[in-house]
Amino acid sequence: MAGGTITGHRHRPRAARLAMASAVASVSMLAAGCSSTAGNGAEDGGVVVMAASSLTEVMETVFEGRESVTPLFAASSTLVAQLAAGAEADVLITANAATMDRAIAEGSVRGEPVLIAVNTLVLATPAGNPGDVTGLADLGRRDLLVGLCAVEVPCGALAQQALGETRVTASADTLEPNVRALATKISLGELDAGLVYATDARTAGLATVDAPELNDHRNGYYIAAVSAEPAPEVQAVIDDFTGLGGTGAKALYAYGFGRP
Repeated sequence: MAGGTITGHRHRPRAARLAMASAVASVSMLAAGCSSTAGNGAEDGGVVVMAASSLTEVMETVFEGRESVTPLFAASSTLVAQLAAGAEADVLITANAATMDRAIAEGSVRGEPVLIAVNTLVLATPAGNPGDVTGLADLGRRDLLVGLCAVEVPCGALAQQALGETRVTASADTLEPNVRALATKISLGELDAGLVYATDARTAGLATVDAPELNDHRNGYYIAAVSAEPAPEVQAVIDDFTGLGGTGAKALYAYGFGRP
């Protein structure tokens, strides 16, 4: 998947910084892709977990000190494409049902998916809201740099749905390959506003603007074993997120994810 796409030629003094941030995001995605194809899986005694990029901090917290578990992060659609191309992994966690359904339909995932958390879309700005964004309609302002996730990834599909239902036409200057890349650009002041998950806004220290239209727009996070008969160490990772009092479940709620 390509990096962020800049449209138009407004705000030329900041265009170079936008392009640089997109290049960094593209390199990160490529690195994630290369790493995932090198995974050895549980057959070598380790567990490879492919997880949506918005779960980065959760995964790092849960698996800190557990050298037998290797988490890999990218947009859910990218992870599903990598699995379809033959990448080796033991567990998949996606940021919406559609991408998990695609992995199952393609035969890349054979385990039963379980809903483990939800995440709500929010209107985010850099700290201090320098663009004076007051509501969702401001995403159509031509004087602002606005970012969205690409529609192929869960946060982009959710944003497109929300904007369509509210009849807001966003003047998007960039379409990012995952929500983490978008939140980073906003936090650096490269963008004036964007639609990200509530957890990413919190992690990146973004300001959020009240947008009641977004309150009911959320994605569910699903976990599943790649194999229909996962090894015990793979099942143990899944149990971290699905079992009562599991460390994964606790970490999800600690980082602001909603209960399913």
